[in-house]
Amino acid sequence: MARRTPPAPAVHAASLAAKAPAFVAHTTLRMRGNQTATIDVYNARTPHARVVMTINTTIMTFWSAAAIQGVLEAVIAAKTSLIHIPRALPALPNDPYGQPRICVEWTTRPSYAVVSQSRITDDGRQAIKWTDINIKPVTIQLHDRVAHKSLVRILQDVHATAITVCLDGPRHREDPTYSSYVAGVPN
Repeated sequence: MARRTPPAPAVHAASLAAKAPAFVAHTTLRMRGNQTATIDVYNARTPHARVVMTINTTIMTFWSAAAIQGVLEAVIAAKTSLIHIPRALPALPNDPYGQPRICVEWTTRPSYAVVSQSRITDDGRQAIKWTDINIKPVTIQLHDRVAHKSLVRILQDVHATAITVCLDGPRHREDPTYSSYVAGVPN
């Protein structure tokens, strides 16, 4: 009698995370100055399609067009709070070894909140202002408007890519940067 081999279990990002011995519950990304990114695509037009965006030491993997549309929507929602932050700040020195590598797997559309923040410097002479975009499990801190503008441009490119390569792309093709966009409503 032949032994039957059981089928291999389906592997998804969520099931991998559920079996991990530890996980990071929250992290903060601080952005200032012009941002640049690389965009990679894997397994296009399959159930395992994903779009990977790398900005500095941060890697974000989007497993659906809904996920990237939600992240772009969150960043666009921050636009009204940017009036309180500087237009541009000098870039910080790039030290790839002095920063941790952060990897985020976006499997579904995230919820978000945008909060203007400020604090007084230790010497009490000035207030430092920034905008927090809380997209669990990540808080993106925008310290100048140049960072916001370049991040929006990058996320628009990732969104356009995800529309093409992810199976749910046609349902999430609306661009959150357009004034006709209605949040959270697929077309």
